[in-house]
Amino acid sequence: MSANPENLIAIFVMALAAMAAKGGGFVAMRWLGRHRFVSAMLQHAPGAVLASAAVVPLVQMGGAFIAGAVAGVVVTRLVGGLTGGLFAAVGAVALARWAGLP
Repeated sequence: MSANPENLIAIFVMALAAMAAKGGGFVAMRWLGRHRFVSAMLQHAPGAVLASAAVVPLVQMGGAFIAGAVAGVVVTRLVGGLTGGLFAAVGAVALARWAGLP
């Protein structure tokens, strides 16, 4: 197995950027403290990242992905956890694809 040197450099640079961002976050939290705005932003960040990642398949693919998104939102809301919603979304997409939705 071989890897392209440009890909390895890109992965290394992305890892350095992620570590720098995390370190900067720790420094900022030490200086700023945990204000209400910062706490709210940190609580909503994972959902915002997942929503932004889900928009592209929903818009481009439609059908099965919309069914999966609806199932994921409903189960996440009912169960109160992300894991159940993710499993429901994947299962709904698989069932919709099996049923013939594009």
